[in-house]
Amino acid sequence: MKKVEFSINGKKYEVELENGFALFVIENLNKHNIDSTKNTTIPKLLNAYLLALKENYDNKKKIEELLVEISI
Repeated sequence: MKKVEFSINGKKYEVELENGFALFVIENLNKHNIDSTKNTTIPKLLNAYLLALKENYDNKKKIEELLVEISI
C-alpha cells in the first residue's frame, strides 16, 4: 500500500492505495497538471475527474464493440 497526499483548497487529505494503482493515480494527476504536493482548486480537480470518467466511458464502449466483434 502506498499513501498519496492531496491538498484541495488548502486542506490536506491522505489516501492509502494499492501500489500499482497509486502510481497510476499520480501519473494521471501529473498528466492533468495536478501536483499532489501542491494546492489544487476544486474546479481543476473536478475537470480531471470528469476527463477520467470520459476515458473510462470510452474504454467501456471499445470493450463492448470488441465483444460484439469476437462473438460474430
